[in-house]
Amino acid sequence: MSSKSTLGKIGQSLFPIHKHELRKFLPLTFIFFMISFNYSTLRSLKDIYVLEHAGAEVIYYLKLFGVTPVILLLTIAYNRLSKVVDKDIKFNVVIAYFFVFFGLSYLFFIPNLRALQLDSLADNLNTSLPTMRNLWEVVRYWPLSLFYINAEAWGTMALGVLFWTFVNDITGVEQSKRFYSFLSLGAAIGLIIAGILLKFFKEHLNLVLGAGVVLMGTILVVYNRFTRDINANPALYQIEQKETKKKTKLSFAESFKFLVKSKYLAWIATLIISYGVVIVLFESVWKAKIKVLTLGDEGMLANIYGNQGIFSGILSLILIIFLSTPIMKRGWRFAASVTPVITLIATVIFFAFLYFQDALSSVTVLWGISPLSLAVTFGLINVVFIKAFKYTLFDPTKERAYVPLDEESKVRGKAAVDGVGSRLGKSLGSLIITFFLVPVFGSIHNAEYFVFFLIIAVLILWLIAVKKLSVLFDQHAQKEDTRDR
Repeated sequence: MSSKSTLGKIGQSLFPIHKHELRKFLPLTFIFFMISFNYSTLRSLKDIYVLEHAGAEVIYYLKLFGVTPVILLLTIAYNRLSKVVDKDIKFNVVIAYFFVFFGLSYLFFIPNLRALQLDSLADNLNTSLPTMRNLWEVVRYWPLSLFYINAEAWGTMALGVLFWTFVNDITGVEQSKRFYSFLSLGAAIGLIIAGILLKFFKEHLNLVLGAGVVLMGTILVVYNRFTRDINANPALYQIEQKETKKKTKLSFAESFKFLVKSKYLAWIATLIISYGVVIVLFESVWKAKIKVLTLGDEGMLANIYGNQGIFSGILSLILIIFLSTPIMKRGWRFAASVTPVITLIATVIFFAFLYFQDALSSVTVLWGISPLSLAVTFGLINVVFIKAFKYTLFDPTKERAYVPLDEESKVRGKAAVDGVGSRLGKSLGSLIITFFLVPVFGSIHNAEYFVFFLIIAVLILWLIAVKKLSVLFDQHAQKEDTRDR
């Protein structure tokens, strides 16, 4: 087989995928596109619906009391499922669950939201315990709460666990160096199209949800056709046979013990938890500004989130085509360090603007832009940069870290780290907001500068984790290279 890129020597640096690898690369990219389209769409819709009806503070109660327990239950179910069915059936079951739930949301829950609200129950609970008003709003809008929880679960299970487990299973260390960033081409295009549809159908957002449901069904079709071809023609897909250990039946608690005992997996978990805490804290300040600016205007919310998807996708494409390969060639540690460094820069810029916002008000008035509107725009720009670098560098480098592991560490460890670790990060951020920042400072607005110092502290921990994991990654990669020889 030819080992040259499809574009020859010049194109090899821009698109280092060999011609014979397109049979694997293109279906994976298409699946990634569909999963990422839904990830972007559901992420935007869940925030738009909750911000419009309930408010920004409710989001963090949902994350803490709704999302975290459900993700734990789904992870337990995923581990139990792993014991009794093969990986293809497991993929189909999880995607089918989301297909059914979001299909019901499209056909019934969202169109009948007002009739389904539990207003009397929520009002009575609020009268009995007014300090938990935001939690009772979760109860009042229970269809939106379920939508929010499952939208978060899609990002964790479909993207974080199912897709990358599948990719890691059919991709070796050497191939992953070239594949992983460029698979994000599909993700970037998914973000752009999702953003365009949100803006175009901002008055009919349920149609965007309907498009996502159709793509969930398409994922099942494409995945099953693809895996059948892989099983029929394994040589054409360059499937590497990795050394495996005898599998043991681990309970959920034993999976956590397995995770804690492994320094390697613990450092991967630290990366994910750090990102989760940082993005929740950063977005808490930004979303509080959005809520004040939009005042429940669904169209304006759709525009903001649509722009986020479009600009994140465009920036991701630029990074993938022009920067990802040179950065990846600098080594795992360098590539993994880029995202926290960019996040640090974005954090400093955003909070510096907030600090000097009043001093700049006379200038912003001349531009015809209110300080609040400019703050939301600054936040949008910084979130776009953080998430674009996450998609193109953080996720691929994190996933590459799993590749040299044996099968038991990869499957059990990845389920625990991605299925639970990602939620621990976001839940910890939500816990800080709901039980510390809001009670102590009165609001997110009053806690802005304390949030800034918290983010800086977590970013330092993130960079330490990158340094520690890079040493272990190099050791594992060298062992696999020795086995391959």
